[in-house]
Amino acid sequence: MSNLFAGVVLSIVAGVLNGSFATPTKYAHQWKWENIWSVWGLWAMLILPWALVFATIPHAVRFFAQTPSSQWTLLILFGIGFGLAQIFFGLGIAAVGIALNFAIAIGISTALGSLVPFLSQHSDKVFTREGFFIFLGNVIILAGIAVSALAGRQKEKQLRASGPPPAKSTEKRMSFAAGLTLCILAGIGSPMSNFGAAFCGPTVQRAVQIGASPANKYNVIWAPLYAAAFLPYLIYCIYLWRKNRSFHLFAASGTGINWIFGVVMASLWMGSSWVYGGVMARIGAMGAVLGWPLFMSAIILASSAWGFATGEWRGAGSKAVKGMLAAIVLLILGFSILAYSGTLV
Repeated sequence: MSNLFAGVVLSIVAGVLNGSFATPTKYAHQWKWENIWSVWGLWAMLILPWALVFATIPHAVRFFAQTPSSQWTLLILFGIGFGLAQIFFGLGIAAVGIALNFAIAIGISTALGSLVPFLSQHSDKVFTREGFFIFLGNVIILAGIAVSALAGRQKEKQLRASGPPPAKSTEKRMSFAAGLTLCILAGIGSPMSNFGAAFCGPTVQRAVQIGASPANKYNVIWAPLYAAAFLPYLIYCIYLWRKNRSFHLFAASGTGINWIFGVVMASLWMGSSWVYGGVMARIGAMGAVLGWPLFMSAIILASSAWGFATGEWRGAGSKAVKGMLAAIVLLILGFSILAYSGTLV
C-alpha cells in the first residue's frame, strides 16, 4: 500500500507538470503555432530526454547498441504514432482551447492507455473484482468525454451568438467538428508512449541490470521513443514554415521571451514523463494499467484549472460551463475508480 500511495502522490506531481506545460503558448505573441511548438518539440522530444539518459543510465551508448532490433522497431513505431498525436494535440489546443482539448484527448488516452495493456498482459484478471472496477472506470471516463464534447459545442454556439471575433483577429477559426476530430486523434495516439513502457519491458529490465535505479529505468524508453516522435513533428513544422512563411519569426523583435516559453514548456512536459516513470516503478506489474489513469486524472485537473484561469470559458454561458464542470467530475470519478482498483491487487 505504501508503494501505491507513493505512486498516487507522484502521479499528482507528474499530472500537474503535464497539465501546465501548454499554458505558455497563450503568451507567445507574434509567433505562429509552428514556431512555439517546434521549439518545444526540439527540447522536449530530443534534447532533454537524451540528457536524462546520459545523466541516469550507466554506459548508455553501449546499452542502446546492444538493444535488440525487435525492441527498436516497437519504440520507433510507437514513437511515430506518438509524434503524430502531438501534432493533433497542439492543433487541438489552438482549435478548442486547453480545457476541452485536454478533457477529450486525455480521456480517450486514459481509456486506451489503461485497457490495451490490461487486456493484452493481464487477461486473467478481466473477470475479477479488480477487472470490474477497471472497466467501470473506463465507461465513466467515456461518459465524461461525451459530456465535455457537448459542453464545447454549447460554448461555441454561445460565443458565436455573442458577436463576431474582435477585429484584430486575422486567423481563420477552425470549426468545432474539425477541432473535435483533432482532439480524438490526439487521444488515440497519445497512449503510444505508455505502450512503449508496457511492451518494451525487456529493455527496461536491462537498464536495471546495468545499474539504473528503478526510478530512472524508464528513461531508456522515453529517449528513443520521443526521438522517433520528433521526426513527423519536425516534418510538419517545416511544412508550416514554408506554407506560412513563418521561419523568420524566430528572429522577430520582441520574441526572445518566446524561446524561454518553449524551453519552460519542454521542461514541464519532459519532467512529467520522468516523474511518471517513477510512478510505474512503484506500482509494479500493473504500473502501465493503473499508473496511466492516475497520471491522466491529475492532468485533467491542472489543465482545466488553467483553462478557466486564462479565460477560455469567459462568455461561454452558464450551461456550457456547468456541462464542462460535470464532465470533469465524471472524468475524475472514472479515474478515481481505476485508482481504487489498484488497492484490490
